[in-house]
Amino acid sequence: MRDDDVVKVRKGFKTDFASVPRVLWWLCPPLGRYGKATVVHDWGYEKQNRTRAEYDLIFLEGMNVLGVPLWKRSLMYTAVRAFGGREWVRRKKSKS
Repeated sequence: MRDDDVVKVRKGFKTDFASVPRVLWWLCPPLGRYGKATVVHDWGYEKQNRTRAEYDLIFLEGMNVLGVPLWKRSLMYTAVRAFGGREWVRRKKSKS
């Protein structure tokens, strides 16, 4: 990623913010300091104009910029890397 790299999200884009199982909301609720990073991440998964890995790294970087504690951003990044593939493929198939 370049320093001048920008992801523009369309106004009115629908997001579910962080897709965290309800049982874990006490640890990482859908809305939090990381909210803007989750919107950009969802947008990326919808558009798929970069690789999944790139959008996952953008999510990580966004959480860092937003001041999300290291332990939480590490946990959330690891979760999207481990479990985001299914959603990426689902969205890709819905475009076909």
